[in-house]
Amino acid sequence: MSEMRLKELQVGKIAPSPFQPREAFDKESLEELAQSLRNAGLLQPILVRPNNGGFQIAAGERRWRAAQMAGFKQISALVRPMDDETLQLFSIVENLHRLDLKSNEQEKAIYDLFHKYYEPSGKTKADLANDTGLSPTRVSSLIKGHKEREMVAEDEQDVAKAVSTKDLEVTRGLAEPVRRDLLEKKAKGHIAGKDLEQIAQIVREVPEEKQKRIADKATKEVLRIREQIADVRAAAPKSPKKPGKEENGPSLGDQRHLKRISDSVKSIRIIDVGYFNGIKDDVTRWKAVEMLEKTREHCDKVLRQIEKQKWYREG
Repeated sequence: MSEMRLKELQVGKIAPSPFQPREAFDKESLEELAQSLRNAGLLQPILVRPNNGGFQIAAGERRWRAAQMAGFKQISALVRPMDDETLQLFSIVENLHRLDLKSNEQEKAIYDLFHKYYEPSGKTKADLANDTGLSPTRVSSLIKGHKEREMVAEDEQDVAKAVSTKDLEVTRGLAEPVRRDLLEKKAKGHIAGKDLEQIAQIVREVPEEKQKRIADKATKEVLRIREQIADVRAAAPKSPKKPGKEENGPSLGDQRHLKRISDSVKSIRIIDVGYFNGIKDDVTRWKAVEMLEKTREHCDKVLRQIEKQKWYREG
């Protein structure tokens, strides 16, 4: 390991890392850190390397920025000579496991490090995973995500910035126009991340020429269910009692009715998509889908009838 020394350095002679993955620093959190430095001082030195008569930060840029805001003239630093590859690795590792580092920042940092240093020297993605503390699967996903995000950004810069690595991952393999449309809906907040995952899973099961129609239908269904849940939650506070809080508990008759409903729900829940995929004939498969849709329509009808009976009373 290269020699490392603890020194007090002038903050003006220190520069950020040219490989800093973070594109922006939150001003409010920096101000909070600056106040902490004023009260308690710097508890952990930053890490720097000598560079052209000054120093470059390998780890601790937030502390350095906050120290300047706090009015510090000097700051404690561990000084260690290192090459560009090591400096970039330190800069990435420090930020990579923070929850507020954006997906596109993580992707670019890992992509650049791998293609600039690891791949040319014969190192693998598994080597990079070991050095950064990420899983090999995560490293591969970030590298793929960066390339895919760049393609999306050619047409939709705002969409490319708003979607996560997970969004790119779950939509991988869909017809490109369908994928872009779903990512745009996610970026604009029309659907949530979990919605996107469910819709993509459904769409992936059908031929490419049918994906657009199925994606539109699945999206409408997801939004409809979300609205129903919101309506139920809005109505719930109007109930005079919380469910299951009756003084003597539910009657035997109530329990029998509840069990019959529960058994019906369980029967529906055991229906897995595998049942439908197991049907080889397209016509038969769509008949099965229609049967399930009729079941759903019947459930909707029952729910509407119950709602009309106004079981909820104004409190």
